[in-house]
Amino acid sequence: MKSRLQVALMVVGFVVISIGLTWLWNEWLSGLYGRFFTTIAPPIYDAIGLGHARAVGLRQRYINFVPFVALVLVTRGLTWRRRSIGLLAGLITISISHVLLNLTALIQPGPALPVMASVISDAFPFAVWFVVAYPAIARFIPGAEIPKPLDS
Repeated sequence: MKSRLQVALMVVGFVVISIGLTWLWNEWLSGLYGRFFTTIAPPIYDAIGLGHARAVGLRQRYINFVPFVALVLVTRGLTWRRRSIGLLAGLITISISHVLLNLTALIQPGPALPVMASVISDAFPFAVWFVVAYPAIARFIPGAEIPKPLDS
């Protein structure tokens, strides 16, 4: 019974955090991220020889930070150090994926993404969460070796 209550609390926590982050994203963070993105992306495109690619504005999929952050925050069994480093590394990794995702505008201009890019963009935060949370979730994977925490 206690286990079910813990799962229910995690789900409720995930929903509450997701709603709050989505509101913050829509009210303030998307504009800040848009300015950051349009400042940082063009020099990267120049450096990799795609200077003709430009930051075409925020794609709707850039909100995929929300499930990643919410999942990392509610995952039980993560040390604070792993949670903090995981959040930082994950947010950087997801931002890099947005720089790459923006390059799909060279293939299909406009706000819509190609289908495969959409699928990858939507799944990517969950893959990053899986890497960050692996020590905590390995016990639920049959046959998985549970790593010893390096940061205890």
